[in-house]
Amino acid sequence: MKINLNFITLISILFMSCRTQTNKIEIDETRSNLAADKSDEKKLSEIVNSEIKQKTIIDDTLKYNINEKYLKVNKYQKRFKDEKVTAIVFHYTALPFKKSLKHLTEGGHGAHWFIPAHSKTIYSLADENKRVPHSGESEWKSRQNINVISIGVEIENLGFKCKIRKVNCPQENMQWIPYSETQQKLIISLSKDILNRHKIDPLCIVGHSDIALDRKFDPGPLFPWKRLYENGIGGWVTESEIQTEIANINKYIQGNVSRIVVQSRLYELGYNIEHARNKNKNPKNNSNLSVEKRLLMRGYNLRETEFSDLSALNKLNKFGNNYIKNFIFDENKTNSAIDAFTMHYVPQAYLHNEILENKKILAVIQALLVKYPNRAKKGCSY
Repeated sequence: MKINLNFITLISILFMSCRTQTNKIEIDETRSNLAADKSDEKKLSEIVNSEIKQKTIIDDTLKYNINEKYLKVNKYQKRFKDEKVTAIVFHYTALPFKKSLKHLTEGGHGAHWFIPAHSKTIYSLADENKRVPHSGESEWKSRQNINVISIGVEIENLGFKCKIRKVNCPQENMQWIPYSETQQKLIISLSKDILNRHKIDPLCIVGHSDIALDRKFDPGPLFPWKRLYENGIGGWVTESEIQTEIANINKYIQGNVSRIVVQSRLYELGYNIEHARNKNKNPKNNSNLSVEKRLLMRGYNLRETEFSDLSALNKLNKFGNNYIKNFIFDENKTNSAIDAFTMHYVPQAYLHNEILENKKILAVIQALLVKYPNRAKKGCSY
């Protein structure tokens, strides 16, 4: 009986010991989980706060006066009923104030709005419901003659000075003229008012250089695109968004990023880089069917593929790495498009004469297309 009691006592001690150890493990695990939860919660809170901070809209608006002296002078054709305003195009005049105003009101060129460099008065030069010849020969998202669907905003700015006088000033010798603080606030204020009157997609707020490749530099790399974005105007991507896409490219695209992959995405973003031999001879037909067919032959379905599906670019990328030349996209126009794109979305790289590698260009375009997918495949018109 004594042995049995000792045995029972021993078993009880062992049981209590095990239970105590189990409780200790459970307590430790609970503490660990709580700590992890708190850590995750803290990280999540930091991410959310960061995103909220990024999404906070800044108010850089400035009250302005409108001078309508020249409004009735210019008699432009009214837009047709189906020609809604679905784009804004920014220009610089490359002339001082008086010459700018004379050129915009008496010459063959025009604009809906003119913003001086040092004044709180904006000039209304034409009704927004009228076609105004501010862009000349132009194309964006396979739509020719952007004058038909856009509002043109001209800004008094000399553009750039060439450090070494040459007929064609090389990029490294361009000394760009900044926009004044007042002017930047007026650009923001006017843009907000335009957006209140018209439904315009962020990717359809562009510069003259975006829609007139090989011809135009305006509004230049010092135009405040990022500041406009911070005020709820136009498209822009943050460095973290670009890095996310670089990680996705590394994960899903095999081999080096080829030029044709960059070209296909530039084209999808809106740049007119189609090879001349593919252009439809009928100017009324703005279809990009030829490009679609040729890309499909190389393994990429431009119309059906989601922008986030980077793996769908692998066949096209393999083709591009094996064959440097293609007759789908024009090489000279591509170079001009990359310059225009860099001035718009990576201006510091342009200002420092930095040559962006294909992966970086693709990452910025990817970030834009994923962030603003609504009109990306459909064009600006609603």
